[in-house]
Amino acid sequence: MTGGTAERGAGPTVQRAAALIDAGRPADALADLAVVERDQGASVAGHRVRALALLALDRPDEAQDEARRAVGLAPTDSVALRILSTTLIRSGDRTGAVAAARRSVEADPGSWLAHLAVADALWLDERRRPEALRASYETVRLAPLEPMAHRRHGDLLLAAGRQRDAQAAYRRGLELAPEDRGARHNFAVSRLRRGHDGESALAFAGILATDPTNALARRNLVVGVLNPLARIRFGLGAGALMTGFQYLVSLDAPSDAGRWYTTLPPVIGLALVVVVVLRFAAETRPRTGFLVRAARRAVPGWTTTVGVLGAATAVSVVGLFLPPVAAVVAQGLVFAGVVVASVRIRSTMRAFPKTTPGRQDVDEGRTDRGDDGWGNPW
Repeated sequence: MTGGTAERGAGPTVQRAAALIDAGRPADALADLAVVERDQGASVAGHRVRALALLALDRPDEAQDEARRAVGLAPTDSVALRILSTTLIRSGDRTGAVAAARRSVEADPGSWLAHLAVADALWLDERRRPEALRASYETVRLAPLEPMAHRRHGDLLLAAGRQRDAQAAYRRGLELAPEDRGARHNFAVSRLRRGHDGESALAFAGILATDPTNALARRNLVVGVLNPLARIRFGLGAGALMTGFQYLVSLDAPSDAGRWYTTLPPVIGLALVVVVVLRFAAETRPRTGFLVRAARRAVPGWTTTVGVLGAATAVSVVGLFLPPVAAVVAQGLVFAGVVVASVRIRSTMRAFPKTTPGRQDVDEGRTDRGDDGWGNPW
């Protein structure tokens, strides 16, 4: 293939095909590229964009073939090698992905995207994750003003369990690109893992307000609004159980002692409830109402669960002023409410599993589609 053909392949039609991929229309991009290849023959840029389109269509094997063709035409093309590394990651070829990414760095040592490709490829092997993080730090060093460099660096730190460092990386990325929805989501995930349920839930609710189909944000919103309810359930349930136990122990004690034993445990449980509620309100103020509305829409049975726990809390408060026997009965009702709430919480969490360490709970969708993680091929 001549250089002139390659240049024509990187012209307006190929660029239009790339724009179609960015717009979520990879099938249309492939159709456009087919016309170019029929009239002018395939080019390095054409193969690269075809590979990206096929990846977007979840056809990694075909994408890998296209990336290999691009590398065959231009063995030192850093972009083609990065795309090849990505296709090999998708197919589970760890060794091949690392090798292709390292060749990309050799072809363009100053490319932060090439170093990022190395980090992503090394991350597949748990034993080499320290190397992956070093490559990720190199990415940030080479591109301190690139929002995606900080975001992807944060993703790796988050997956490594380094929550504070991940938050710092996301904050820097958001300073550079406040509109990056993916970075906002992943920053909220890091806050969620550190127990900031209200703050993170508010962020997920905001994402859902602009993107109602975002299943990942909805799952994490579920976790964020159910975690406080689970803590409230624990406080009320523990108080109810201890009340019954203490009452049985104090049957032969003076009545004043019996009264004390049936009052202290629910007071401790209610104190925990107050702490949880106040903390949640403080983190979500002044948008608590917005979050409540979002939870009602997005979380099945959330309103019912809140109502059951609210009623159980009210009964627990009333029980503080009842005689010992009546107080025990009241705490029995509280425990029944806790059981109902537990069943509902467990059922919802089973449908929306809690996030686990790793990158699967991180928003991998590209909002900065300009380079889509591999770099524009022109």
